[in-house]
Amino acid sequence: MIKNLNKKKNYNFFKKNFIKIVRKLGFEIIDQNNFTIPTSNASLNKNISTINKRNITLPLGEIKITRKVKSFLVIFRSFTNENTLLSQNKKRLFEKDKCEYSLRSLNSICINIKNAQKKIKDISFFLKIIDDNSKPKIIRLIKKIAVQYRIPFEISNLNIEKYKNKMKFSNNKRMLAHNAHIFQSKEFALNSKYDLLYFVEDDYIHEHDALEEMIYSYEKFSTIYKKDIIMCPADYPFLYNKLEQTNILAGHKKHWRRVNESLCTYLISSNILKKNWKNYEKMFLNNFDPYEKPLHELYKKIECFSPIPSIALHMTNVNSAYGLSPLVDWFKIWKKNKY
Repeated sequence: MIKNLNKKKNYNFFKKNFIKIVRKLGFEIIDQNNFTIPTSNASLNKNISTINKRNITLPLGEIKITRKVKSFLVIFRSFTNENTLLSQNKKRLFEKDKCEYSLRSLNSICINIKNAQKKIKDISFFLKIIDDNSKPKIIRLIKKIAVQYRIPFEISNLNIEKYKNKMKFSNNKRMLAHNAHIFQSKEFALNSKYDLLYFVEDDYIHEHDALEEMIYSYEKFSTIYKKDIIMCPADYPFLYNKLEQTNILAGHKKHWRRVNESLCTYLISSNILKKNWKNYEKMFLNNFDPYEKPLHELYKKIECFSPIPSIALHMTNVNSAYGLSPLVDWFKIWKKNKY
């Protein structure tokens, strides 16, 4: 009995000192018996990466982060006055009024910011809402949702008159407003001091940890490529209709693949926006077919990644190649984001 107690004391003494030595050397010990890391008292089922410091993916090992994220700006564009889709006269998935999609989309964004604030304390977050002349009762609901989650935000109204005379077309009023909306959001981001910029339309509903996944994966991939990248949160169905070569990377909790196309919801750095302003400006001053053509040109020189499976759903028509991302229970997420 005494011998066993002495053995246990000696074992604990050896274990504590061994852990101290391992920590000083910058290594981690994995106890595969109970799936924990004794050096940090962490379970391998939880997040074992450290923002702005290191990214750990088992069994791939550790990556020392060189591309650190300082601040994060979400620019949410809301438009609630028309129920028809911009480019087609069809009903959306779930067949609700447009305001319902906008409010649930905003709710999912606010949940994400709140979760990210708790888990990633070294990064400051801000939500900018640019609304296209919604009715007062809708504006009150938008404010109520943002206030409910106690996140820093501000809301402003779209000024179409400021931008419409700059457009190189005038035959489509809806598209003029759409482009002015994008122009105003890009200008706000351009004049801000935020590091990462997430431009999101109001018909995207997100998984609760989408921003966390994007931020950790952004740091990892930018460190690997040694330059800033672009991230699209939706796994669009149309990307599976083309047999193209790609790269698959292990992100934070999802796999991501390099893509050559996206729509207008994406994450970029302020550096990318500034260096490629003419490219973005070309998009909202014209009405290309496809509209995102300047983005696709940009992806030839800057890598863009999309998650598999998706972490955000584009709530367009159920049969649209630009909508329902495969292999995800989106009805469950839709119900969860009832505001």
